[in-house]
Amino acid sequence: QPELGKPMRNCYPLPGPHFTYGMYMHKRDGGVPEAIGHWDSVKAKPRKRVMPPDFVAMGAGAVTEGCTKPREFALYYKFKDTRQVDKGILRYGGKAPPGMTFGRPARPSTPFFDIMQHRYKELWMEQQRARTVIQREVKKKSGEVRGNRTTFLRTHPLPVKKESFWHLQRFEKVWAPH
Repeated sequence: QPELGKPMRNCYPLPGPHFTYGMYMHKRDGGVPEAIGHWDSVKAKPRKRVMPPDFVAMGAGAVTEGCTKPREFALYYKFKDTRQVDKGILRYGGKAPPGMTFGRPARPSTPFFDIMQHRYKELWMEQQRARTVIQREVKKKSGEVRGNRTTFLRTHPLPVKKESFWHLQRFEKVWAPH
């Protein structure tokens, strides 16, 4: 039975107060003097980056060599392993070419004096005035009578054709007595 007002105890005994939970790391610990005198630095190992295969170039080369079957393509890919070109821009330790920037360009700042002097309102008003002038001109043009085919034919009559007496072909070579 648990004691009154206390939770029930589990059945596992806990280690003593000097027990350290977790994993012990074997390190030399000489305090601040050793940290200042001997920095633990790790030197990077130069490793060559393996680029992925360039299947577009290999496919084009296989076609120029005359490969038509999948087995021929596989053999070509095996013996002519072409890799993509390494651009090498800003890899670890690399430097950017001069004048090269990354990211989106910053938006130009809005001129404060243009806002204070209501310049944007004036530009908008000029645009509206120009728009109304154009609409008036279009309205004037729409008031004119549009020409249709009949008015065009009245002003530009068709040329008169010479009348030709047409006969059926079987009557063309009929002998006529004189």
